[in-house]
Amino acid sequence: MAADRRVIIIDDDIFALTMLRSTLEKLDYEIVGEADSAALAIEVAKSTNPAIALVDLDLGEGPTGIDVAIMLRKLNPTIGIVMLSTYLDPRFLGSAQQDLPGGSIYVVKSSIANTQLLVDALRMAVQGDRFKIAVTKISESNEASLADNLSDQQLEVMRYIAAGFSNSEIAKRIWITEAGIEKITARIIKQLGIKVGKEENQRIRISHSYHQLTGAVRARRL
Repeated sequence: MAADRRVIIIDDDIFALTMLRSTLEKLDYEIVGEADSAALAIEVAKSTNPAIALVDLDLGEGPTGIDVAIMLRKLNPTIGIVMLSTYLDPRFLGSAQQDLPGGSIYVVKSSIANTQLLVDALRMAVQGDRFKIAVTKISESNEASLADNLSDQQLEVMRYIAAGFSNSEIAKRIWITEAGIEKITARIIKQLGIKVGKEENQRIRISHSYHQLTGAVRARRL
């Protein structure tokens, strides 16, 4: 087995971990280790020296998948990182979000049913420049480009709207005037293509779009 096909899988969902292992083995990758937590991931990586780490973004309580990816790169600067997530954009992780290590490949989980896409991601991770800043995002979802076009501030406001906060409550939390929140919300509505209507309905649609972009709900007609 080629050294560049040695993979460690890190995911706190046992079902997902099992499915990934089965898929990668069928693709002739060698699974040298598995972990369902950040601590175990580092321990396993130290003892197995993988060429690629397949890491779930959200590992539950404690360190995130991004934290793990950063620690893995400190252990081995040449390791390829493939980050998996239901989120179309790592910024949806919220306040805990950090930048992914340079050259990481970010793959939306709903897309990996396409095994060729997964193979491409693994190849890119192991062949890419580990020290470049750019992170490559791979998704078959049409909403992926929409997420890219939303600013950090717009995503933050969407997150608060989805959580049920009023404009005045959001304004207090992100230190912007209520009028400023209204302007940001108006830009979100325009970018999402939401029809002008009652404010309550617009907020419902923003909430739905937010959950859709985070992978919490499937697209459906409202």
